[in-house]
Amino acid sequence: MVKYIAALDIGTTGLRMLVGKITDAGNTHIIAKAAVPCKAVRKNKIDNEQELVSSVRKMLKRIEEQTDIVVKSTYVSINGSYVGHVKNTAVIDTDESGIVNAPTVADLLDKTSDIDLYENEHLIDVMPVKYILDERVSVIEPYGLEAETLRVEADVVTASMEAVEQITACLGQAGLEVDGFVPLPAAMSGLLPDYENETGSTLLIDVGGSSTEFCVYNNTSPFFSSALPVGGDHITNDIAAVLNISPDEAENIKRDYAIAAPELVSNNVDVAVFNTVKGMQELVKIKEIVEIMEARVVDILNVIADELEKEDIDTSRIDRVIFSGDGLSHFNGLDILCDDIFESGYLQVDFSRVTGMKGCYTYAGGMVMYISNLLQLGRIDSKIEKKSFASEIQQEHGSSLFSEAKEKFKGLISRFKE
Repeated sequence: MVKYIAALDIGTTGLRMLVGKITDAGNTHIIAKAAVPCKAVRKNKIDNEQELVSSVRKMLKRIEEQTDIVVKSTYVSINGSYVGHVKNTAVIDTDESGIVNAPTVADLLDKTSDIDLYENEHLIDVMPVKYILDERVSVIEPYGLEAETLRVEADVVTASMEAVEQITACLGQAGLEVDGFVPLPAAMSGLLPDYENETGSTLLIDVGGSSTEFCVYNNTSPFFSSALPVGGDHITNDIAAVLNISPDEAENIKRDYAIAAPELVSNNVDVAVFNTVKGMQELVKIKEIVEIMEARVVDILNVIADELEKEDIDTSRIDRVIFSGDGLSHFNGLDILCDDIFESGYLQVDFSRVTGMKGCYTYAGGMVMYISNLLQLGRIDSKIEKKSFASEIQQEHGSSLFSEAKEKFKGLISRFKE
C-alpha cells in the first residue's frame, strides 16, 4: 500500500515542507513542496505564534493550489537547543526462526525507550548506535542475520515538553496534526557522504538565519549535538552596523562577496555603498567587507570549538567538517578557517545534488528519508488527502505491511504522540 510522509522544517527565516510518496517497493518520490518566508523564530524560540500559524496556513494553501493535495498531518523539525540524549541499552531474544526481523527490532527499540523521564521531557526518538548479535558480533544493520539474542546500544532522544506543546498547539491552529519530531542530527544522518573508512567522524555545522546547530557523528550515528542562537543574519547585521548601510544592502553585499578569509581577496577593488548616516554614497574596499564577515564567522566557529572541548571532543581527530544551511555553506574560505580552528579537513557538500532540490529543502528532505526508513518499525505515515478525490482518503491511517512490528512498537509511538 502506498504511504505518504510530510515533513515540515520550521527555520528561522522560513518554512519548508515536502510530501513524499513511498511505494510498495520502498522508493520515495517527492510529490509536493512549498517554501514560505516566516520570521516567527528568534534566538531558537518561537516568539510570534500568530505569524507561525499564518505562515503554515499559507504554505498548506500553496501546496493545495499547486498539487491538489491536502496535508492533514506532518513530521516536524525541532531546534537542537531543546533536544537531549540519554544512552541506553537493552537485549531481547529473537523468535523461533532465529533470524533478526523488523518485529524483533521494533520490540527491542520499544524496550530501549523505557526510561524515566523528567516532567519537562518528551520522548521523540530512539536512535540505534549499534547492534550486538549473541553478545559477540557488533553490526550496524542486523536485519536477516542469525542470532539467538539481539542487543542494541542506542540514544534515547528527548525534547523539551514546553517546546513540543507550543509547536503542536501552533500547528493545530493551522489545521495540522503532528506525527512526530525529527531533530537535525537524525534527519542529516542519511544525507552524509560515505566515508573512505568505516570509522570516520564528521562535524556537521548547519547555519541558518539566526540559529546554528552542530553535531558530531561517529560514522553516521550522532555522538553530540548542540545549538547556538546566532546565524547568517548576524553577519548581515554586522556589515550594516559597521558600514552604516541598510540591512537589505548588507544582505546583498554578503551574498555577492561570500568570502570568509581575507587572504582570498585577490582584487581589492572599491565597492560603492550608501551610508545612511551621511546620506551619501561612499567607497569601501572588498577586503574590509570580508574582514567584517570573517570576524563573525570565526566567532561562531570558536564557540563551537569551545563547546566541543567541554565535551572532551578532540576536533583534530574529526575527519571532516561539513556545512549545511543557507547561512554560511556558500562561503569561500571555510577550508582555511576549519584547518585553523578545528585542525580538521573541510569537505564541501552540495546537498541540492543529494536531495535533488534547492538547498533550503535539505532538512525536510532528510526528514522524509529518515522517517520512510522507519515505517517498517511502526512509525506512522502522514495523513494526506486529494482534494478532488475525497473518496481516496487514506484508509487505515498508519497501516503497514509490518503490522506486527507496529503493534510491538506502539508503546513508543504513542508516547511520541502524547
